[in-house]
Amino acid sequence: MDIDFITDLSSGSFEITLGDNPIAVTGNRALLNRFEITLLTMRRQFLLGDTIVVDNYGGDAHKFISQPAVLNDVKSIAASLTTAIDMTVSSMQNDQVSTIDDTEKIASAELLSINKVQDMITASIQVVPVVTEPYSDLIFNLPITRG
Repeated sequence: MDIDFITDLSSGSFEITLGDNPIAVTGNRALLNRFEITLLTMRRQFLLGDTIVVDNYGGDAHKFISQPAVLNDVKSIAASLTTAIDMTVSSMQNDQVSTIDDTEKIASAELLSINKVQDMITASIQVVPVVTEPYSDLIFNLPITRG
């Protein structure tokens, strides 16, 4: 079960908080929470005995976007973030079990825009579930860097 959390960029920094009385979320909101976390999850390789184990779950967004050459060019940010989004969707689709509700299954996601507000660059990303609940568009703003 996911907990409803609040992401806030209004103070000039990226903050994630839990409300005074956090509630469990389901449906599209739970999907959006998992997408945000998966996008930022690093893929890993590690040694287990004599075997190299590869954990391909995650979007690896930090790996793609944090390169200095990428951060200096909006087109590079967009290309890198699109790659991370595609990897995130693939990871989530491969990990989805048939028993979860279709409102919590991901169909796709896309980069809507990259915006510069004051000294912060943010990316707007839309997540598309298999079944969309009528009350919300699943769009969130991800901070890329501070100038």
